Amino acid sequence: MSLRSMTGFGRQTIDLGGIEHTVELRAVNHRFLDVRLKVPRALAPHETALRSRIAERLARGRIDVTVSAIGGDAAPPRAVRINWPLAEALRAAHAELAGKLGVPDTCDSAHVGAWPGVLSTVADPTDDDADPAPLLAGLDAALDRLLEMRRREGDSLAAVIDGLLDAIDTHRVALAADAPGQSAAWQARFEKRLRETLAAVGREADEGRVLHEVAVFAEKTDIAEELARLASHIAQARELLASGEAVGRRLDFVCQELLREANTVGSKVQAVEMTRRVVELKGELERLREQIQNVE
Repeated sequence: MSLRSMTGFGRQTIDLGGIEHTVELRAVNHRFLDVRLKVPRALAPHETALRSRIAERLARGRIDVTVSAIGGDAAPPRAVRINWPLAEALRAAHAELAGKLGVPDTCDSAHVGAWPGVLSTVADPTDDDADPAPLLAGLDAALDRLLEMRRREGDSLAAVIDGLLDAIDTHRVALAADAPGQSAAWQARFEKRLRETLAAVGREADEGRVLHEVAVFAEKTDIAEELARLASHIAQARELLASGEAVGRRLDFVCQELLREANTVGSKVQAVEMTRRVVELKGELERLREQIQNVE
């Protein structure tokens, strides 16, 4: 399975009880799988089956599922229900009225049927005992289309993420190359200032103490470990991209770790050029984070 985006759309037309329906799926970003169903009341008993089928094929995203009759209210009714007690009462009332007034009884079924509540349509496409297979088959077809769109967008997304990882690694390599020079320069300046400060108060520098302070300063500004972890996280991100699995949440975690290391590097570097590069590195990481939010 290639990398998949979380956005997509799928539609399928199906026949339910002689009435054409559409099954539509719209997917957008979400931290977890959030399925929202909008189906006719008579299909409510099948909601659990619909949710289970979607969970089998999708790992993340907000999925809006809509099942509706084509033509809406104009869809042909499944059946017509007759309110017999009301119809019989109306017919008897008309006969009694004609007899009392001494006029012909011209009431027929059209008159009775036109009375509100005598006739009602049943437009439900199915019932509790209906076979859910046609509905699930339609859902699967719509899911196929949605997944195909997700895969196409995922291929483009993978290329963008791969490019961002290249840019991030370029900054890491440059920082690693500049780090020794920064450390040596700042150690020399620190040692010089320390000796001058001691001389100003008439004290000679204790070589052992100077070396200790220089070593402490060098350790505080050393970014070798952070850069090594950056390299490890970049490699892990590439492995996840190539795994063919739903890796969005894991990529998000790796991105958080990359940002953590970049922030630590930023707090340690002193050279102006290195500081600028860290700012650029953080910018690339923010762009990476935004792109990863789209990965399933």
